[in-house]
Amino acid sequence: MLVVIGGLPGVGKTTVARALAGRLGAAHVRIDAFEVALVHQGLVAAQPDVGAHGYRLALAAADTCLTAGTDVVVDAVFPVAAARRPFRELAERHGTPAHWVRLICSDPVEHRRRIEERVPDLPGHAVPAWDTVHRRDVDQWHERHTVVDTTTGDPLAAVLALVPGAGRPVS
Repeated sequence: MLVVIGGLPGVGKTTVARALAGRLGAAHVRIDAFEVALVHQGLVAAQPDVGAHGYRLALAAADTCLTAGTDVVVDAVFPVAAARRPFRELAERHGTPAHWVRLICSDPVEHRRRIEERVPDLPGHAVPAWDTVHRRDVDQWHERHTVVDTTTGDPLAAVLALVPGAGRPVS
């Protein structure tokens, strides 16, 4: 299966995606990691110049994993339909279910705190400032998806409840 977790920076995508991938025994495909690698390798000058390249590399990795029969959890902002469409098409091409989850942080004070206290966990990763995140233009998701608010409750439990088989132990 393919699980797509999207949302603005600082809402908890990577935390939830890592835990879910571990629970499923799935590959965790994180767009940030591909973007950082592109900059580190000198293929693009800086993170803002990466554009869609990180998404394309992640799509190739997800395709390889699905071809091998490995479940995939993708973690990215997915700000526009053009970024989401190839992943929807990938699932269709593989005949595998796609589960779309959009994480939000409904409390702007909490969201700002997370952004401002965030420490990069990838060497060379430039985390965005609050002003950049707050003003970010994101289009409407037309994919059938579930919204999970990471402000309250246990977002991982909410996502686990959405994904068939997520409660099974990894063998």
